[in-house]
Amino acid sequence: MLSRGKDSQGEEVMRSYTPITLDSNIGYFELVVKMYPNGKMSHHFRQMKEGDYLAVRGPKGRFSYKPGQVRAFGMIAGGSGITPMFQLIRAILENPKDKTKVHLVYANVTVDDILLKEELDNFANKFAQRFEVYHVLNKPPEQWNGGIGFISKEIIKSHCPEPAQDIQILRCGPPPMNKAMATHLDALGYTSNMQFEF
Repeated sequence: MLSRGKDSQGEEVMRSYTPITLDSNIGYFELVVKMYPNGKMSHHFRQMKEGDYLAVRGPKGRFSYKPGQVRAFGMIAGGSGITPMFQLIRAILENPKDKTKVHLVYANVTVDDILLKEELDNFANKFAQRFEVYHVLNKPPEQWNGGIGFISKEIIKSHCPEPAQDIQILRCGPPPMNKAMATHLDALGYTSNMQFEF
């Protein structure tokens, strides 16, 4: 969905957001919004008070999911690119009839930047046979047991399902990351119909 607001100079700003609620949640939706110190839309959200209205338009997505559509998803997310993944992960795992497996590789700068970490860790514990998450950090703390740096071909190969007709790799992150991931996926043998970019 598209949201419209005003930055600190009064200029109109539009940003895309993905609800994290399920389509079956009628009458409301929830958004995850990362607040940046100098972010244009962040300024608008900081000015809002409970009861204020937010201009939105949508939905505008191109991806639709039916339970059992694939055997497994590999998901590659960077930063706030987790939101479309989270909505899908939640839909899959909260449907007891859906046996789809989900492998998430999630990149951030620091541990504090990991959005929805508690929720993702809870899913990994509760649905260990169907969901795994592998975190990659540019600036990890000491004693870090996840990935370090950027998502590499080796990380994808180790933490995503192998290329096959019954899997799909989804990616969402900053444009340079999406471009690098497309190059890695192509090199690893994932065909274009096995890949989708939000």
